[in-house]
Amino acid sequence: MTVLVKSRSKSLRDVKLPKDANTVAAVLKTVSSQNNGINTNRIRLTVLKEDKHVAVTSDHFFEEGVQDQLFAKDIGPQVSWRFVFFVEYLGPILIHSFVYWLSTKPELAKYHCKSRGYNPFVNRIAYTLVMIHYLKRELESLFLHKFSQSTMPFFNLFKNSFHYWILNGIISLGYFGYGFLLKDIDVFRIYSALKIDNFMLLLAGFLVCELWNFYVHYKLRAWGDSQKAKGITQRVPLQDGIFKVFVAPNYTFEVLAWTLFTLIFKLNIFAVFFLLVSATQMYLWAAKKNRRYGTKRAFLIPYIL
Repeated sequence: MTVLVKSRSKSLRDVKLPKDANTVAAVLKTVSSQNNGINTNRIRLTVLKEDKHVAVTSDHFFEEGVQDQLFAKDIGPQVSWRFVFFVEYLGPILIHSFVYWLSTKPELAKYHCKSRGYNPFVNRIAYTLVMIHYLKRELESLFLHKFSQSTMPFFNLFKNSFHYWILNGIISLGYFGYGFLLKDIDVFRIYSALKIDNFMLLLAGFLVCELWNFYVHYKLRAWGDSQKAKGITQRVPLQDGIFKVFVAPNYTFEVLAWTLFTLIFKLNIFAVFFLLVSATQMYLWAAKKNRRYGTKRAFLIPYIL
């Protein structure tokens, strides 16, 4: 039986598959070869089921018997996931380093917030914590993470980078004293009332969260490798330790780390805003994972949230 790959894009033509095209890679290669060598990462292969296009991503599809018609769509220019992660995390490193360096220049003291005293100690701590976080993320992206797909749409590079280059980058204005809506005495009064006025404890908490976040990423990588070795391609949740409590503990410790950073940086409004946006996005991702896995595990607070 001849299988037709019907185009869903003007940039692609219909293709008839040879009999030996019985893997996703072989089908994509055939479609590419008959469409001016278009990059296979741009081609989304689907099958029509109940009037809906369902992506064909696994060779198991062909083992079940191929239908007489598949569909191919040109999804546009693509860029490597690893490259996107590298670029988006590079933003805060460059921006914070540059603004922090500027804030230490005596000749630029006139640009410091007039209503806020310059605090080199807090600035140095905040800058160091940002560097620890994003240098860790860069190393994880380059050497630890594995991605289920090799590429994403090119536009996502700018969308993802906005979150880090702009929303996180603007926190660096705090090095010049901007974004602190509360006076130090008011901040300390709030911290004292909440019993969180131990600076070293906050600092240690941040570092512990970063270590836990790394540990979770390591466990996820090891789990993925073990599943792949068994020939299992479907994502299933870990049933081990902290993963039994939190649906995505890497998100949990990410949010906790930025919460502690915001407390250390005296509730700087830019840090608060970044924390809220990040936490909301990660909550939505965690909820999506719960729906996918059919679980009801916590996002941030065990058995509550």
